[in-house]
Formats: sequence, structure tokens, C-alpha cells
Amino acid sequence: MPRRVRLALLLAVVAGCQADSAKPPQSPRAVQAAAQPSAPVRQAAFQQASTRPPSGGPSEALPSPDELSLAADCLERGDDAAAVVHLERHVGEHPEQVVFRAQLAEVLARLNRLPEAQLHFEAAVAHAQDGPAAARRELVHYHTRLMEIARTRQDVYAEHLHRGIGLYLVGSRVGEKGEPGEAERLLCKAAAALKEAQADRPDDARAAWYLHRVWSRLDQPRPAERALLKAIACAPFSRLTAAESRDLAVAASLQ
Repeated sequence: MPRRVRLALLLAVVAGCQADSAKPPQSPRAVQAAAQPSAPVRQAAFQQASTRPPSGGPSEALPSPDELSLAADCLERGDDAAAVVHLERHVGEHPEQVVFRAQLAEVLARLNRLPEAQLHFEAAVAHAQDGPAAARRELVHYHTRLMEIARTRQDVYAEHLHRGIGLYLVGSRVGEKGEPGEAERLLCKAAAALKEAQADRPDDARAAWYLHRVWSRLDQPRPAERALLKAIACAPFSRLTAAESRDLAVAASLQ
């Protein structure tokens, strides 16, 4: 088996097993069900990242075989701290490769280096929002892990925020599959969580922006408009991702 494929399979197995070893706090059932991608999905993502030929653009460059091979060797012998060093180097060289950034975040979380894990999961969210469909499908998982980290760190605002965003994403997917009743139930839970986040940090635009999206999905124009105006007012003082800022600007232009 080619070395790069072997590496991809090894990292995929580690990623699939780390939920058991880390034993994170229990997440909401709806988010948890959608948050854990199957082993074949992770394997396909790693194989694609490791074996696709370069096309000349930076986003299509092959992963560095040296750093990833070293990381895989470290993970295989259970040396997570050493694996982090090699994964950090690879992610520094290829920041757009969300799969390996998320792998790094998971290993950091297992080492209880939660502030660093949080930063990498947040970066994974930002990259995935502007990524292909396969990357966007992982957003629920990233927000679930951010919610769990926030709970462990007793960050009430972040816990409510990421629970709300995760439930919004799951509810939206369920609605697109033609299950309006279940979608409405999940979206109402998302609204409740996001309102709690907003109460904890009323000047942050992110909770307001996702409340706007939830109310819009629920066909509630008045609360949707109020949430949008709040998000517009708070945006200059808030940390939004590039995709969130762009979508908010588009929504504001339609007011």
C-alpha cells in the first residue's frame, strides 16, 4: 500500500477512535447524532487530501508527506504530544486543509490543551464555511466539539452559542430532507440556546446573526428583523468569520 494512503488510513482510524479515549461531555442528542461522521467518511476525506494530484493552485497542493508521516508514527505509538508538533507544522504550511486542522484540534483536546484546541476548531469552522460541501458537512461536528470544550471550561456564552448554531445546522438539514415538524422542533431549541447566549453577551453579533437565520427559517419575520438589526449594530465590535460577515453584509443590504 502506498505510504501516503497508509498514512491517511492511520490518521482516519485515530480520528474515529478518539471520541472514546477523550470521553467528552454529553452533547444534545440531535447534535450528537449528526456530529460524528462515520469512519468511511473520515477515511475518504483523508485519502482525498493525501492522494489527489496537484493542479497548480495552493489549495490543491499535496500534503507534506514528511510531517504527516511523522505525526502518524507518533499517534501509532501513543505519543500525542510529539504528534501535535508535526501536525502544527503541517497545518502552518497548509492552513486550508481543514481535515488535518481538525485532527490537530482533537489531539490537543485529548491532551487537555483546551484553549489551543478551541482556537483550531474555530479556525476549522471559518475555513469549512467557505469550503466545499464535504467540509461544510463537518460543521456540526466542529460546533459540537466547541460546545463541549466550552462546557469543560465553564464558558457559558460559548456553550450556548455553539449549541444553538449546531441545532440550527441540524434543523436546517432536517427541513431540507422534508421533515418540517422535526425541523421546527430543532430550530426552536436553537432559538432558545441562542437567546441564552445573547443574554450572556448582549453586545456580540454572532448570536444575533444566527437568531436571524433561525427566525427566518421559522418564517417569523418580525423577530428575524429585530435580530438582524441587532447583528448589524454589534458587528463592528464582534468576531465574525469571513463567511458570516459577508452573509450579514448581504442581508443588511436587503434591508
